Amino acid sequence: MGLKNHRKYASTILYILAFVIFMPNVNSQLFKPTYTASLLSPPQKVLGDINKIAIIDFENVSSDILKNAGADLGTKMADYLSAELLKEYRSLNGKCFYEGGRTDIFYLVKREEITRVYQDRMLNINSLSDSQIIEIGKLVEADAVIYGSLSYSSTDERKDNSYRDKKGNYIASHSLIRTTSAEARMRVLDVASGEVLTQTDGRGNSSDKASGNKPPILSAVMKGEKIAEFACEGIAFQLAKHIAPYYYKNKFTFERVKNKEFKERASDINKYIKLGEIEKAYQMYSAIYEIDEFNPQLCYNMGAINEMTGNFAQAKKLYTTAVNLAPENKIYTEALERAENNENFIETLQKLNIEITPLDLNQVLENTATDILAEKIKIKGPKSKRKNAYSKPDESAKVLTQLPGGLELKVIEIIEDGDWIIAKLPDDSEGYFSKKDVITGK
Repeated sequence: MGLKNHRKYASTILYILAFVIFMPNVNSQLFKPTYTASLLSPPQKVLGDINKIAIIDFENVSSDILKNAGADLGTKMADYLSAELLKEYRSLNGKCFYEGGRTDIFYLVKREEITRVYQDRMLNINSLSDSQIIEIGKLVEADAVIYGSLSYSSTDERKDNSYRDKKGNYIASHSLIRTTSAEARMRVLDVASGEVLTQTDGRGNSSDKASGNKPPILSAVMKGEKIAEFACEGIAFQLAKHIAPYYYKNKFTFERVKNKEFKERASDINKYIKLGEIEKAYQMYSAIYEIDEFNPQLCYNMGAINEMTGNFAQAKKLYTTAVNLAPENKIYTEALERAENNENFIETLQKLNIEITPLDLNQVLENTATDILAEKIKIKGPKSKRKNAYSKPDESAKVLTQLPGGLELKVIEIIEDGDWIIAKLPDDSEGYFSKKDVITGK
């Protein structure tokens, strides 16, 4: 064996050893069922009794050249923010298992009314004092006024690349990338007291690209002020979620429940979770819980389903049990901390007149555990092949029906010798099946 082969052999051995050593850690995270659900988050700042808001044009404080080029960008920033605050389900993308959540908690003064005040009072948007802002708020009968400033800048980057194709031809590629970065600063002013209730800022960037076999000219990409508009749309979302609720996605990873008696049904539960059939998964978890209520993995999984369905008090109770049974598990402790934060979450939403309606898991559990975890059989073979259901435990008896492979049936009784099984047919009648024609197991 040459030196090169020795090295290759040694590298292979090291790879196998590393795989064997670290595989248990990898296995702990792989092959676990996951589901990503949409949850409602309260705003970063609660504005108290503020109901009606006026949004005035943001001041463009970019360089003079950019300010003149994008003179209406401050108006568009105010328009984008208004549009975000008017969305009933801001950023909701995916399944949410509870109802009642909404993100449009403010009444907004129409933009035309505010523009009319500018014109009537001959006010300059770029030089408003706090007293003038309060005056605008009073004239349009708003509880608070949102105002602020924004700036943006653009940079151009050129990239050149050349290569030869399979035929040996020289190929040149040139590109121009224009990137615009924008920043907005927002304040919320209480009209009655003149107090600044909150302030925050948002940042974003967007770009445009042109490519060709010749260096693109500058006009081949969008102007900086146009690209800045796209950046400002993203910033508007950041500013909106500072003062109003918003939806976000949370990935729930479920533990593999260690219970020998029902391990055959674990694949069914995993399938339900991946398909988002949370109610069916919860039914099966709950049925196992009646038999094994001090199983930490089970308690954690049931807590996760309660959390994603808005049953926060029950989630906290189940997470607490999981932590008490396995205090070293960081996933459980983090879940419990999140559940405790949910209490503040509910209080905050109530202040905003938002009442979450959880999915009623008690109603989900009306199906009995016996039906859920009953012994079952599966007809052997593919769907195209059918097996007989007999009227008696005898293959010479009357054939009641023929059922396709893969169909699952609930077991009613296993005959003493074990060669025959009585099962419930799809029409709720009973039939006898030869053990050789079916697969048994929970």
